[in-house]
Amino acid sequence: MEQIMILSGSNGAAASLEGFLKASFPYKVTTLPSAYQARSALENDRHTELVIIHGPLIDENGTDLACYVTQHTNSNCILILGQEEAAQLTWLSERHQVIVLSRPLDKQTLYRMVQTVDIVMQRARTIVEENERLSQKLRDVRTIDRAKFLMMQYEGMTEAQAHAYLEKYAMDKRKRKPLAAMDIIDRINERYL
Repeated sequence: MEQIMILSGSNGAAASLEGFLKASFPYKVTTLPSAYQARSALENDRHTELVIIHGPLIDENGTDLACYVTQHTNSNCILILGQEEAAQLTWLSERHQVIVLSRPLDKQTLYRMVQTVDIVMQRARTIVEENERLSQKLRDVRTIDRAKFLMMQYEGMTEAQAHAYLEKYAMDKRKRKPLAAMDIIDRINERYL
């Protein structure tokens, strides 16, 4: 995790949270007092991975902003409210994946929650990277298959001949097979299509 945003209508609570997080984690911590400022800041921000809302804020209690954070950004959200309010907001966790905690909140619980969010973010990042790698591999296979199909259709090759030609062409040109396949596709498109 790179950056945490703290939102609190109370300067004392914001300072306490900021001090604790800066002392406990190597993340950049920013503090804002209102939901309006948070929405503006998060609009183009791709680095804030956790938003901690210590409600109420100066312009709302924090639930609408928590929903906004989880629905419109890539950030996770921890919402800290009074015991009665927190008990009534279990739906927020279920529907919007907001972590709802109640006050009084001890530092150990907050530390574990932030650490858990960090672990989940790392795991999610690994899954996204693996998904992108597999998607690229699938695009490469499609490109290679398209080149072989075009060679079979327009140049009268069998699949084995097209495969062998593509491999030889890639080795001769010192290119990866998908790039060599793109060259072959372009050449056939210019010649026949």
